[in-house]
Amino acid sequence: MKMKDEFSLEAKIYDNVWGKHDYDTDVEFLNALFRKHSCRSVIDVGCGTGNHSIRLSRLGYEVTGVDVSPSMLKIARYKDKKAKIRFIQGDMRRLDKAISKGHRFDVAICLGQAFSSLIEDRDVRAFLSGTHRTLKTHGLFVFSARNAKKINEEYLNKLRLDHIVSEEKLQLVILSYNSRDQQDPNVMVWRPIYLINENDKVDLQLREHKLRWFDFSDLKTMITKNGFKIRATYSGPVREIFREDEHTDMWFVTTAK
Repeated sequence: MKMKDEFSLEAKIYDNVWGKHDYDTDVEFLNALFRKHSCRSVIDVGCGTGNHSIRLSRLGYEVTGVDVSPSMLKIARYKDKKAKIRFIQGDMRRLDKAISKGHRFDVAICLGQAFSSLIEDRDVRAFLSGTHRTLKTHGLFVFSARNAKKINEEYLNKLRLDHIVSEEKLQLVILSYNSRDQQDPNVMVWRPIYLINENDKVDLQLREHKLRWFDFSDLKTMITKNGFKIRATYSGPVREIFREDEHTDMWFVTTAK
């Protein structure tokens, strides 16, 4: 039975909206780290439309991109003009099932909002253990997560204008109404409202996605209990040391034990 792709709309507009992120700075950080650890093969988990994967491939890395959304992967494959990247559809909670048995990587990355989709602790443990099984001994694992201590209450329980895109063939307005999940206050319920005019066809779409923000101490414990040693934690790709009371983003640099 074919499963519904819950990110089909986001995939269609991703590069027009979130594709404006500074991927080049991310990849400069990763490249320096990979060279230091003599990494060549990379698995990009939650690769989306391939913005990290493609840049790393251009630098000469052997890249495999994994994403749950076939719509995201279709766009990524289209953008990979030289067809050097192996893009695979798979659930990050069952990562080792998506990869050929015995295939091991020098490094795994999981950046952007991908890690935030792991709502339950069991999902986090499944992802970490699956990632560990896809890495070579002492393989590098770099991922980003959101700091629950820095959830901004000003962005909750009110209608906000998130993005406006005005291009020749696409006009787009994104409004959102965000709130804490009733069961877990560290889970944000993101409710985007899309008003789209594409090629003179107007559409209105309402969506809902849950994204988890993490307690720093709890996440460190889960990382170490699932086979990884934490080498450093930064606030982002600029290598500033993460401080829980100051920074929203936490970038973990770890190695498989």
